[in-house]
Amino acid sequence: MRLTKQTSYALRILIHCALSGGKHVKAADIAAEHGITEFNVAKIVPILVRGGFITTSRGRTGGLKLARRPEEIGIGDVIRVTEATHVEAECVGGTTLPCGIKRAAPINRMLGEAVEAFIEVLDKHTLADLIVARPREAGLPGRALRRARAASTASH
Repeated sequence: MRLTKQTSYALRILIHCALSGGKHVKAADIAAEHGITEFNVAKIVPILVRGGFITTSRGRTGGLKLARRPEEIGIGDVIRVTEATHVEAECVGGTTLPCGIKRAAPINRMLGEAVEAFIEVLDKHTLADLIVARPREAGLPGRALRRARAASTASH
């Protein structure tokens, strides 16, 4: 199963917010750090707000931040709000007539079970698992990582 870019972007946004230490982050900064257009960030933020993963606030000190701790944000839950979790194959037989058995077709039952099993595995993991699994340097947002490398190079 291939996940959409929307899910990839949503996970990047959540990881960025998690690494901010509870501070608000700007959507423009997320876009710049992760190579996502500001339009796509703006499109995904309301989905993450509706899912209860982030909160937003306006103003000079506003931005995005996690609504819950990373340990409380399930990857399966993120997939459910960013992906179509119902798969349905078209009826076969070469006819253009409406298919009355589409939902009951054996292939669609099998596909439904497969998607449920896929998400069930993801339900065992949280945003915290993604953060812990990142290489140590990758845990820093891009600018902080570049500053840390520059400081390290200057001190040697």
